[in-house]
Amino acid sequence: MPPNVLALLAADKHDGRPVLTVRGELDVGSAPALRAWLRAATRDGRRSAIVDLTAVTFMAVAALHALRDEQERLVAAGHRLTIVTQNPQLLALFELIAVDKLLDVIPTRPAARAARPAVRRRRRERVPRWPVRGPDGLPPEAS
Repeated sequence: MPPNVLALLAADKHDGRPVLTVRGELDVGSAPALRAWLRAATRDGRRSAIVDLTAVTFMAVAALHALRDEQERLVAAGHRLTIVTQNPQLLALFELIAVDKLLDVIPTRPAARAARPAVRRRRRERVPRWPVRGPDGLPPEAS
């Protein structure tokens, strides 16, 4: 059976941010489409967007990962996703997975319009993940 989901992409009249409105069930079968819609809405991570999940009746973890992954990509570029929902099941899922700390979850679309999108920040210089080692295997300052 095909996934029961509908997504509409439009520009917000207030500030021009794209609004992705999703209706129905976001399950494993529809998660790849959600990823594609998010990439289109954010122009591959180059602008903030609003994702309206008000009419979503079910969300699988795969769809939640799609939202989280897009948010991480956007934050790295100085942008953000704003999620609109009051659905208690979705809010409980966000809290359970602790993704509510990463996502901006707003109860209504007017409140989402009022929320300011993230301001583009300068990228910080990347610090090497592993310490640099000298020929003796010790950090340079210890050699």
